[in-house]
Amino acid sequence: ISSMIWGVVFGGFFGNMLTIISLEKINFPALWFNPMDDPMALMIWSMVFGVLHILAGMAARAYMLIHAGQWQDAVYDIFPWYLIIGGLGMMLGGFAGSLGPVLAIAGAAVLVLFGGRSAKNPIMRLLKGIMSLYNITGYFSDILSYTRILALVLATSVIAMVVNQLGFLLGPTPAGYALFAVVALLGHTLNLLLSALSAYVHTSRLHFVEFFGKFYEGGGRMWRPFRLKTNYVDVVKKT
Repeated sequence: ISSMIWGVVFGGFFGNMLTIISLEKINFPALWFNPMDDPMALMIWSMVFGVLHILAGMAARAYMLIHAGQWQDAVYDIFPWYLIIGGLGMMLGGFAGSLGPVLAIAGAAVLVLFGGRSAKNPIMRLLKGIMSLYNITGYFSDILSYTRILALVLATSVIAMVVNQLGFLLGPTPAGYALFAVVALLGHTLNLLLSALSAYVHTSRLHFVEFFGKFYEGGGRMWRPFRLKTNYVDVVKKT
């Protein structure tokens, strides 16, 4: 269902199948844009979706901190990153004028002043605050990780186009259409299966690493492979 929806949005029907079999008389128009014609637009929108996804995870973290009574951690450790990421996004997007730099500088100032508030020594407090800015590299890497969406879209699109080209090697003849039916059935089925696998693997990674990493805290106990400790069973050692 998702492939059908985004196929309509991006103007793709099993790649360029309609264009190939109609000898370029039929073209499937894109409702938004064609990633093959404008891959940079897809890369930008992939990162925009990534920013929204990460900000949602940070909001969940802030909610958990406030619910636990740690409102200072939410205000001083989470909220400044909204200012920094939002300000840098405005600067890169080239809009909002001077508001972007102001927001980014304000967020960085809050982190520097309050990021090391747990330290009693003023110098250590300032140094810890400055070091907290280093986390921006982690946020950048997380956002760039969403460009895998671009790679997946381009890869499946190119494979679909190659399948169509190979299937129509004999041209618009009865034998050519018969060959196209066989090659298209096998090729697009394989491409669809690979796409489904890739979508599952990569979206799982984005959820469990980039998204859950912003707020999820695992419980349990440390695994000790050479230590036996049971709750309901008594283990008697025989010598």
